[in-house]
Amino acid sequence: MENISILIGEKIKEIRKKSRLTQAELAQVINVDPKYISRLETGSSTPSIAAMVRIANALDTNLSQFFIIENKEKKRHLLETINLKLQKANYKELSAICELVSVLVDK
Repeated sequence: MENISILIGEKIKEIRKKSRLTQAELAQVINVDPKYISRLETGSSTPSIAAMVRIANALDTNLSQFFIIENKEKKRHLLETINLKLQKANYKELSAICELVSVLVDK
């Protein structure tokens, strides 16, 4: 299993991007150096619980969201399966699938 600091950092980055904040903007909101956010997101630093609470509040999310870690191997397998199925679709079907995926993923 990957290092927990890396996994938490990836989640912080994912949630920050969904919130449409830059590292510098998040750093400013929680009153830290932007380099600290970078170190957290790369897993080279591990946030304290207090820092995670401030980050969660700034990103308007629940602290528990940082600990919901997806299984990358299962995700890779699903993506491969979907890709194989998509290769059999025609243009009209792909267009409809693309619209559906956009609705589901671009929330």
